[in-house]
Amino acid sequence: TRTVLQAAILAHMGCDHLADKHLGADAAQQAREMRATSLVDLCRAALQIDGHETPHGREGMIRAALSTYSLPTALGDAANKILFEAYAESPATWQAFAAVKSANDFKDHTGIRISDTGDLTELPPGGEIKSGSVSEAAYKYSVDTFAKMLTIDRRDIINDDLHAFDDTARALGRSAMRSLSDLVYKVLLANANSFFGAGHGNYDAGAGTALSSAALAAGIARMLAQRDDEKRDLDIRPRTLLVPPELQQTARELLLSDYVQRASNDLPTGNALKNSV
Repeated sequence: TRTVLQAAILAHMGCDHLADKHLGADAAQQAREMRATSLVDLCRAALQIDGHETPHGREGMIRAALSTYSLPTALGDAANKILFEAYAESPATWQAFAAVKSANDFKDHTGIRISDTGDLTELPPGGEIKSGSVSEAAYKYSVDTFAKMLTIDRRDIINDDLHAFDDTARALGRSAMRSLSDLVYKVLLANANSFFGAGHGNYDAGAGTALSSAALAAGIARMLAQRDDEKRDLDIRPRTLLVPPELQQTARELLLSDYVQRASNDLPTGNALKNSV
């Protein structure tokens, strides 16, 4: 079957684990029993699956197999599984502070953020519960398509070389996650002037903002002090410290160290910021 053919291609590329995971143990076992030792053997199997006669000569068989439905489809499906594995394993720092939403088309969608208005009021014996109101904050979002095509031709099959195919599929998977990460940070930085500002109480500037124990404490305090339009505490708890690569060492020292060395001996030496985010 085409499923077994795909499992055989994955096995030929050294990705038996993907065949077992996505296609099932039976398909993976049948693929091993095919004992296909080359891509030419897989071409012959594709012709048999689609009910075509096998031409004489390797060149003619490869040309015929590439024109079938089974071989290109199996190659594409196998490449997608390898690509997605690389995509899922690629680091994505934005996942620590961003949410994922779905959309069923490419139109603009509106997200709604609900916030309660007014505090609870004490209810006296026999009293009537008063009505409250709910406010909404709306934001727009949409999705789009980003793509690149991976191709294989008869020279790769003649050379029995799927390593370049494998490497390219993995590179595309990593590129997909990298492109998504770039888009997230593009949106984040595009809001630097409209969202992050002194008027919102979420921005500081100057030499004192260089990453240090005092600056991190000040940033945490800023977040804990955030209030809504009614001047009520939002009780936002900081979770993630986002830093560029050159500040990773400093960030780890601030968050993982047990002690902080101070010049004055009359101050505590414990690290109050350890594991704070």
